[in-house]
Amino acid sequence: MAGSAARKSEPKQDGRLNRSVKTKAAIAAAFVEMVDEGNLAPTSEQVALRAGVGHRTVFRHFQEMESLYSAIRDEIFKLIEPILTEISTDLPLDERIKLVVRQRIRFFKRITMFRRALIARYWTSPALQELTRQDEKLMRALLLKALPECAALPKKTFEAADLLLSFESWTRLKELQRLSDAQARAVIEETVTELITRAY
Repeated sequence: MAGSAARKSEPKQDGRLNRSVKTKAAIAAAFVEMVDEGNLAPTSEQVALRAGVGHRTVFRHFQEMESLYSAIRDEIFKLIEPILTEISTDLPLDERIKLVVRQRIRFFKRITMFRRALIARYWTSPALQELTRQDEKLMRALLLKALPECAALPKKTFEAADLLLSFESWTRLKELQRLSDAQARAVIEETVTELITRAY
C-alpha cells in the first residue's frame, strides 16, 4: 500500500517540479528582457507583470537570487549564441585576428547591459562567480580554436592577448579612455597581432 501511494504521488511531484522550472524560466526571461531594454534593476513587481506570474512567486525567487542566476545565464546565452560562430582556421592569421576582435566586440556590446545589471551582485554571489568563470573558460576555448597559434605562445604573452580581448579592456578603452569604436578596435587588433606575430 505504501509503495502504491508513493507511486501515485510521483506525478504530482513531477507536475510541481515542472511548474517550478517553467516559472523560474519565465521569471529569468522577463528579467533578461527588461535589462536588455535598459532597466538595470527591475523590481519584483515589474518582473511579475512581464512574466505573467504572481508577485509573491517572483518575490520568493528574488529572495533566492542564487537559484535564478543559472536560468538568467541560459536566457542571455540564447541571445549571444548566434554571435559566437566558429572562425575558420583556413583563413590567414591576420584576418582571423580581425574576425576574433570583431566577434568579441559584438559580444561585448550585446552583454554590456547584463554585466552592469549583475556586477553589484557578483561580489557576494558564488553562483555568479562560478558562471563568470565558466564563461571566461568558454571564451578562451573559442580563442584557441580560432587562433591555434596562441597555444604555442609563452604563457605571459597568451595571458596578455587574452586580457586585451576581454570585456574589461573594451569597456576601459571606450568609457575611461573615451576612444571611438574604430579606435578601440584598432588598439586591440594591432596589439594582439603584434603580440602573436612577434612570438613567431
